[in-house]
Amino acid sequence: MSYYVFGSELTDPYVFEALKKKRIGGYTLNGKEVEEEKKKAKYPEYLGSFKLEDEEKYNNFENPDGAKNDKGHLGSSDFRHLFPSSAKFSTFDLSPNFGTEIDGIQLSQLDDDGKNDLALYLEKRGLVIFRNQDLKDKGPGFSKKFGEYFGPLHIHPVSYSAEDYPELLVTYRKAGGSERYDAQFQERTSAAAWHSDISFERYPASFSFFVALETPESGGDTVFIDTREAYRRLSPPFRKFLETLTVIHTNYYQNKGAQLNNLPAKIKKDYFTEHPLVRTHPVTGEKSLFYSRTFIQRVKGFKKSESDAILNFLEQHVLSNPEIQVRATHRGSDSGTVIAWDNRIVLHTAILDFLQHDTSARHHYRITVLGEKPYILNSENEAASYGHSNGHSNGHSNGHLNGHSDRHPNGHSNGHSNGRSNGI
Repeated sequence: MSYYVFGSELTDPYVFEALKKKRIGGYTLNGKEVEEEKKKAKYPEYLGSFKLEDEEKYNNFENPDGAKNDKGHLGSSDFRHLFPSSAKFSTFDLSPNFGTEIDGIQLSQLDDDGKNDLALYLEKRGLVIFRNQDLKDKGPGFSKKFGEYFGPLHIHPVSYSAEDYPELLVTYRKAGGSERYDAQFQERTSAAAWHSDISFERYPASFSFFVALETPESGGDTVFIDTREAYRRLSPPFRKFLETLTVIHTNYYQNKGAQLNNLPAKIKKDYFTEHPLVRTHPVTGEKSLFYSRTFIQRVKGFKKSESDAILNFLEQHVLSNPEIQVRATHRGSDSGTVIAWDNRIVLHTAILDFLQHDTSARHHYRITVLGEKPYILNSENEAASYGHSNGHSNGHSNGHLNGHSDRHPNGHSNGHSNGRSNGI
């Protein structure tokens, strides 16, 4: 069976022209619509129009020292700066191994030590949902500075951004009712688009912070997949085979989609970027499947039928197992939700289950931090090459141990690792 390259139907002139006439309602806006929507938005400063003068304004992004400079290297093994003894907070693990919800820790108040712990915590838990956050109320400039602590920020070539802050990517779906559903699903049965952020870049994303501005009371969630566990579920011989493979990621079809609305590209380039299919995390040393479904075109050096067979297997294996998935709920506009994750070990997709109902807009902005160029350490060179990890490879569990302290709710204590992993 042929492997479907996401968005490749846009290269068919008939499909492209048909979609251009219909325009998928609520997904993209033209310049005039943006100005109209800004009048309705609760946070209009986080919705800016495309400007013709921004076309090809920005350069490609690089972060050659990303692995060495990852803030997780500086995090404390007991996360004492993220969860100080004086803090009153609650936590809930979305699953034992992956994803945690936290209430009572304010991101905007973290000092540098707290941010270092946050980086390490994200690298261990993969995904964290923070409730009742005030990040959005601090203004775009504050969010930009917050993100820059973790590394260089990405400017997306063809996505909307906050007014005068191109580093803050904006996603926006208009308020409305069932007319959005009819338009979205007229030509498709699913809107799922599993991906790791900007995997087509030479230096893809490390952390993403997804800040809710306005969301439906129910629905519009984001679902995440643990690609570490997807890797671990495979047999050792097959893992070894996959570790030899290089996969080509591209934003070519994403750029074609932007052309449906004549959106100028801030960085006008079609990427065809080579990354290892299995990557090593620079802080934890864990391996994961770098299967960014939306942006993957093919396996390098393989005939199409061979490449299709590999990628079709991975699609079924990675995307179809609920045991390695968790759902991050936004819980409406007043929840102050910020969802943060490590793109090197998770995939995600938005869920459009609200479009047939009358709802408010779904409006978010995303802070996207550049990570390292993906790499794979094999068994022969792991021990020698992993010295830059600052000891975190063996000194941390997955963020929790079964033995919890009485000092903090839900067991986030200074007994987080004590040098022993919980086997994952």
